[in-house]
Amino acid sequence: MSVATAVGLGPLQVHMDDADVHEIMVVGGGRVFVEGTRGIRAVEPITADQAALVIERITRFSGRRVDLMSPVADVHLPDGSRACVVLPPVAVDGATISIRKFSPSALPLSAFTDEQGARILRQHVAARRYIVVCGATSSGKTSLLGTLVRRVPARERLVIIEDTTELRLEHPHMVRLQTRPANVDGAGEVTARHLVRTSMRLRPDRIVVGEVRGGEVVDMLLALTSGHDGCMTTVHARSVKDALERLVTLALRDNSQFPHQVLHDLVHRAVDVVVHVERAHDGSRRIVDKIGRAHV
Repeated sequence: MSVATAVGLGPLQVHMDDADVHEIMVVGGGRVFVEGTRGIRAVEPITADQAALVIERITRFSGRRVDLMSPVADVHLPDGSRACVVLPPVAVDGATISIRKFSPSALPLSAFTDEQGARILRQHVAARRYIVVCGATSSGKTSLLGTLVRRVPARERLVIIEDTTELRLEHPHMVRLQTRPANVDGAGEVTARHLVRTSMRLRPDRIVVGEVRGGEVVDMLLALTSGHDGCMTTVHARSVKDALERLVTLALRDNSQFPHQVLHDLVHRAVDVVVHVERAHDGSRRIVDKIGRAHV
């Protein structure tokens, strides 16, 4: 059963069922665009009533509230796809929906690089090096991270930390942890930083953070320098060099008690490998640059 059938996404179902479509975007309350192997293109629009129905069913399934007081909802759909809904007045031109479809098939390393590059990456995983995958939004960071994590030996214990469960793994020994936003009263938040600290008490062989965005950077780097080798994560960055600078910036933002040079040295001491991935015009994701410790 497709996610569209399960949740009832009405006029968007045809795009959910189209294997060549990777992302569905509704803007201005009714204009629809899809992205796939042919890039982004406009398709049949939907009415405001149809858009409202899609939003109601997405949020009803997830149990999330979206209204004037809470105009933004980030929802995890049954098949692993993600939907982001933004309502007016935050969405100035009308309700906005963005659905990033989940691909059930795992991509091989050959989908991202040539055989030599794939062999080097396999060696990095086997050698338990700390790997950072960087790139822009929808560049394939999570897909590549998942492909690398699948190379971790079955005898090792994984702790996976994500904002939403995007990594689809079949590892025999792993603990999955997910952050939680605060409720309407501002209570109950569970941050990635909290979960990284918690993971240290769960006897991990490797810690995998879906994406670092804040203070959890320092906790993860301290874990690495204290003997927890082989960790992996992703970060939004435009290049390999930018990824290292962004890690320092994120560390500084929530850890102002540390001098800049201390955090700079911590990042450069802990990170072994940075891999930059980009999305090509044909929709494929390819590794365009990488460095090892010798270059850091």
